[in-house]
Amino acid sequence: MSSPRKTPVPFDPRTWFAALRPPGPATPYERGLAALDAGRHAEAFEALSEAVNVAANTRARLEALNKRGVVLIALGRRDEALDDFCAVLAADERYAPALVNVGNLHLEDGHVQDAIDHYQAALRADERHAGAHRNLGIAYKRLGRHAEAVRHLRSAMRLEIRLPLKKRRS
Repeated sequence: MSSPRKTPVPFDPRTWFAALRPPGPATPYERGLAALDAGRHAEAFEALSEAVNVAANTRARLEALNKRGVVLIALGRRDEALDDFCAVLAADERYAPALVNVGNLHLEDGHVQDAIDHYQAALRADERHAGAHRNLGIAYKRLGRHAEAVRHLRSAMRLEIRLPLKKRRS
């Protein structure tokens, strides 16, 4: 008795390439970051809100709240963004990314000294935070403090060169 003959399956390169593609974002936080990177802000807000609610620990919750604040700024909801950043800082007053984000809001509003105070606080919390150095340099430049501006902008460039792309976002 012979075995039944199998019909060959035609080769489909799309299936093959799909198998090689890395899996998509698995967690709500990862989905939120992917949507933020793609400019899909409403989707990012939903995913990051879910990430805040299901966070496994305080650190994960703070990261999700901070990123949700960034999304809220992109959506034009600055007051809500500030609420998220303040919630992060209420839980951890040394959380450098939130300090930088609050500083950014101050700088956009023309409150340069308040922005500088937040950037300096971020650097006290994490002296290697490239965004804090960069934005502090920008704020110093606005005040005409060029030597300090150049020093911080150079520090930011050195740090950004050393950081992997994933770590560069605030």
